[in-house]
Amino acid sequence: MQATGKAEAVDIAVIVAYMAAVLVLGYILKRYSAKNMEGYFLGGRRLPGWANGFSYAAACMNSDVAPAYIAWTVGTGLFIGWFYIARFGLAFMIAGTLFAIFWRKLNLFTAPEFYELRFPGRAGSAVRGWIAFRSAFIAVVAWSGTGLLGMSKVTEPVFGWDKTETFAIVIPMVLVYVLMSGYLGVVATDILHTTVMIFSGIALCVFGLVQIGGPAELLAKLTQAAGPDVTGSLPPFDHPELGMAAILILFLGTGIGYGGDVAPMGSAMEGQRVFSCRTYRDSAKMFVWTECVLWLLLVTITLPGLVAIAKWPELHTATRSVRETVYGLLLQTYLPPAFLGLAVAALMAALMSTLSANYNFGSQVATSDLYRRFIHRKGTENHYVRVGRIFVVAICALSVFVAYKGSSIITIAIFLVGLSAAEYAANWGQWWWWRFNGYSRLSASFGGPVIFVLIRFVVAPTFEKNGWGTITEWYAILAAMALTTLLWVSVTLLTPPQDEKILMEFYRRAQPLGWWGPIRKKLGIPDEHAHRSLIIKGFGIAVLGTAWAAAAVFVLSNLFVGKFMFALKIGAVGLVLMLVFWRMFGRYMSVLEQRTFGDTKE
Repeated sequence: MQATGKAEAVDIAVIVAYMAAVLVLGYILKRYSAKNMEGYFLGGRRLPGWANGFSYAAACMNSDVAPAYIAWTVGTGLFIGWFYIARFGLAFMIAGTLFAIFWRKLNLFTAPEFYELRFPGRAGSAVRGWIAFRSAFIAVVAWSGTGLLGMSKVTEPVFGWDKTETFAIVIPMVLVYVLMSGYLGVVATDILHTTVMIFSGIALCVFGLVQIGGPAELLAKLTQAAGPDVTGSLPPFDHPELGMAAILILFLGTGIGYGGDVAPMGSAMEGQRVFSCRTYRDSAKMFVWTECVLWLLLVTITLPGLVAIAKWPELHTATRSVRETVYGLLLQTYLPPAFLGLAVAALMAALMSTLSANYNFGSQVATSDLYRRFIHRKGTENHYVRVGRIFVVAICALSVFVAYKGSSIITIAIFLVGLSAAEYAANWGQWWWWRFNGYSRLSASFGGPVIFVLIRFVVAPTFEKNGWGTITEWYAILAAMALTTLLWVSVTLLTPPQDEKILMEFYRRAQPLGWWGPIRKKLGIPDEHAHRSLIIKGFGIAVLGTAWAAAAVFVLSNLFVGKFMFALKIGAVGLVLMLVFWRMFGRYMSVLEQRTFGDTKE
């Protein structure tokens, strides 16, 4: 397994030109970087949903995505699409359909502020501080560190750069435009980064497919190299990397509870995208745009992994860490000069998108929810902006430390998903159930991660050591979710509800859906069945949105391996689903807006 190409001077020139363009864009936007907190961290709340969607999709990519997802593709096959469909699909659609409007209505500056609004007192303060700390110094640091690690896994085989050299090139660039232009600079450069990533992915798909002999030849070589399962659209039930059970667990693990918190460990900067949207409906559309753009990026990134299986069959059964180097080999083997530079520039774009988003968001919550809330409350706006810039540098330094210590991108990613997913169900509870109280939130926020860690590192090894069976990473996530839910429901029922005045004030401000009958009665609002039926309708629309977007993924995937008729059939179904979704989504948004801002009592 040897690469047949290497970087040339023209590739270096392409990379330098791209990074110069990023710096110029950041400098141009410097004049629009406001001197107050809202302008610097939220862009003045005037961004359209599509722009924030592009930005969020780019931030979700990270440079670790290409090596990690190619590694997963090489270990699985065509059905890799189910991983990111399960990982993001239903979750984003639920958040956009059922929660985005309500979050935007609260007009918060950061997501952790919600907890002192919903649970005033010590419990709310503790949760706000914890959510802010874990967002800024655990989630942001870890995801940024894996991005740096992923970048080094490509630049080392392609350019011969070690980690230190790679970081010395990329990090100063990111710090310059984040510190100069704030959130507006992050979004604008993200749109540029996304465009470059899409074109780079398409280039690798085309060159790889042409050199392998075309779609039909790729299909034949894949079947010969790894059997028919590798070209199937549905995964084998018991596949060790991505079986049907793992996909179901991932759907549940990321879907249940999603949207009820816009600072989850897996996507900590989400709230910044919601709060900076110019309208309520833009905040909902942001999630739909994110899903569409993200899946286009992921399709173009993962499909070349099928070419790798055909060329190097032994990689199909290699270890994760070995497979994570395949992306660099593909770039060297199939891309001609200039295009190789474009691909590496795209990786840098992915990394810069994530780092800029993470550093800007992490410094926002560290400044507002930790420093201003608990340490120094009476500073000026300029003072807090300066402190925010200091936090940018501090978080950057911590992420570099993680990158030096980490080895497997996939393992880190799954661990972070598990930590976050354990408490997800509580996020719905705090919005939809009036009985959910501060003790419930504390038990979920602190108990959930502890339960997951115990299952993953104590219970699972014990089972394996004694021959009782294997608890995989996916089953550990599901078990942690179930036990954490049992914990917070029990705590809720064993403790008194929040004070009625607090609940009434929250309801007036947020107008949540769900089971708020006693509070609505106190406020003189009819407890109609529609309050709960809207949740059911919202779930239905979210499933519909996931289905049509998933259909698009498998249309492109099957076209790539020459299954043209099958792709045509999926495409026809997907087109119908898309038209129905947008019609229903628009009507549903109108109903929510009328309910929340029209005939309701404020």
